[in-house]
Amino acid sequence: QFFVEKGRFVFSLKPWIRLQENRKTDPMQSSGDDNPNITDYVGDYEFTTAYSDGDFEYILRLRHAIETGRGSAELNWTFPIGGKFIGYTSIFTGYGESLIDYNHKQTRFGIGIALNNIL
Repeated sequence: QFFVEKGRFVFSLKPWIRLQENRKTDPMQSSGDDNPNITDYVGDYEFTTAYSDGDFEYILRLRHAIETGRGSAELNWTFPIGGKFIGYTSIFTGYGESLIDYNHKQTRFGIGIALNNIL
């Protein structure tokens, strides 16, 4: 992972290479590759940038599959609620939001309480 911090900004680039397993002959077999095409959906790298102005924090996360053009985008925003409580909102669109349905495109919105900020 490559990481750069400049003032109130943070930039991160995380490339990865998937190690192939042996192909399964039966889906119920315990050994073998459960998701051989995951990088076609989740991607080959992740780019993240974050910005903080003190009270508010904005995070953009992008994943991209070079061969298929698929991937995802996620935008997060944290804000003070009061005391030590931090509010959190998130919107995600694309593939790979979870490993169970990595090959289904979806869009979701979330709101909640964050335990800590990125920056």
